[in-house]
Amino acid sequence: MSQRRFTNAKIVILGGSAVGKTAFAVRYITKRYIGDYAPNTEMMYTHRLVGSRDDVTLEILDTAFQMPNDILEKHVKWADGFILMYSVTSRVSYQEACKLKETVFQHRGADLPIVLVSNKHDLLTARAVTDDECDNLAGEMDCPRFQISVAEGQDGVNEAMEELLVLIKRQLVKNLTTTPEHVAGLEKKSRLYNMKKAFKKRIVRSRSDTF
Repeated sequence: MSQRRFTNAKIVILGGSAVGKTAFAVRYITKRYIGDYAPNTEMMYTHRLVGSRDDVTLEILDTAFQMPNDILEKHVKWADGFILMYSVTSRVSYQEACKLKETVFQHRGADLPIVLVSNKHDLLTARAVTDDECDNLAGEMDCPRFQISVAEGQDGVNEAMEELLVLIKRQLVKNLTTTPEHVAGLEKKSRLYNMKKAFKKRIVRSRSDTF
């Protein structure tokens, strides 16, 4: 991500097998739903957002479910933000999301842009994960959570991505304001302010003594 302006963002979509990661990415970029994809295939998508205050280029990495730990670690360190997905119809995918959360936190810490996406809410008759479990996982990550159906609508996909971009931009601002250069600049401004304040006090005191 750019160190000065929010011009690009690298996003990794993590989740178990058949949770809808590729469908999510394609739905967001093309506004179309395609249900059949080659399983366990990694894909990189580039998408440009135009028309907001900043033109932002997104690199969206749709990860394969089964990948070596060193590749997963590389992806986690590369990303500016994460979509962590599971399917509400698959308890195994929820358990996998819990494990992936631990991996992300291990390599990046807990203070990072991430959103939890529970997919396939058009299939609630086959529900295997409760709302409380979704809330608990989101609470552990201290992140927003979205319960959506990629198959049935665009809104939930857009809302999840928009929230993630807000978090990424907020993290960028936070990082810029905690760099040594920025802190040194603030300290310099503070010293100058205090010097000016003290100088004004001396002038006022001098005038008072004169009268």
